[in-house]
Amino acid sequence: MCLLGPMPPRTPGRSDAQVPSDASRGDSKYGRIAFVYFYQDGVKADPLFGLLDIEIAIQRRGPRTFQFEIYCIGDGYQSGHGSSEPEPLAIEFLVGARVVAKAEWRYPTVLNGHMDALTFSVPIELTDNDFEQIDSALLPSVRAEATICLE
Repeated sequence: MCLLGPMPPRTPGRSDAQVPSDASRGDSKYGRIAFVYFYQDGVKADPLFGLLDIEIAIQRRGPRTFQFEIYCIGDGYQSGHGSSEPEPLAIEFLVGARVVAKAEWRYPTVLNGHMDALTFSVPIELTDNDFEQIDSALLPSVRAEATICLE
């Protein structure tokens, strides 16, 4: 889960925000989640793969027109590689405890031994009022497909 607000300002000590892809196209709500790792059932000590530095944005592109964008780094430097084959990564947008919009992303395979940038963008249905009030994003628990890679 993360809180949503304005994009962070540019600063030498931090990388620039990767989403929205063009901040000049409209107002946006931005959030960042440090990491999400996927584990084998019952094995919590050894992640199979992960998604790092997850950046989320919803941008107003016109009257009642909104675009969802996500950027992250696929971390394949764990014990395996994996994909969203069983079910997509879900991102729920909330006003308080009420879900007002949801996006789903079937991210590409996170390859073993790789750290690759992953991006996704899709229109999202939302009212102008809900956009103004959105305060957080939640990634509910999902399953992933993974292959353990032994050397």
